[in-house]
Amino acid sequence: MKGVADIFTEPISKGVAHISIFDFNSKENMLYNLRAVRDGGDMFYIYDGRYIRLHVDGILMMSDTNLELSSNYGFVSKSNGDILIAGLGLGVIIRNILDKQNINSITVIEKYQDVIDLVAPKFNDNRIKYICDDIFTWRPHKGIKYDTIYFDIWPTINTDNLIEIKKLHNIFKYYVNRNNPNHYMNSWMKEFLQRMNRYN
Repeated sequence: MKGVADIFTEPISKGVAHISIFDFNSKENMLYNLRAVRDGGDMFYIYDGRYIRLHVDGILMMSDTNLELSSNYGFVSKSNGDILIAGLGLGVIIRNILDKQNINSITVIEKYQDVIDLVAPKFNDNRIKYICDDIFTWRPHKGIKYDTIYFDIWPTINTDNLIEIKKLHNIFKYYVNRNNPNHYMNSWMKEFLQRMNRYN
């Protein structure tokens, strides 16, 4: 999985969206990594390096750290055909599926036009369609089906997200192309949150 530090080389802002750059040094931030690994495992460990983060309306929505890359790997590896993604973020998922040979189209539903304006120009590919809308109210045109669907709209890892995840899966199960034996639908961190929920 590739990050986007080579794509966003300087901070940029538009309206409520702000993309910034930060350097992580594990020696200076040892306690952060120790707590992260204790609470979530190796996936939460941040390696030394330069990273990009997206704030929307002052809220940290995502970064391209190891957590973001590894937690989206399952969808990237299973993505095929016509794809629906809720949440553009920094375009990490798009970057990692564009090179796949079995991708026909990518429809991205993003709630904030400012995010689309900042990120979409970095991924100029005629297979991508960006739609500014709320995934909870937007619906595909009649007859449209997707081979792979992914919901990645939450800024935090919280078991409360499971309520919205269930709602979205119930709505969009009718838009999955079940004629494709490789069809797939999931949400960011769903399985991790389900495990957390069982232990609480």
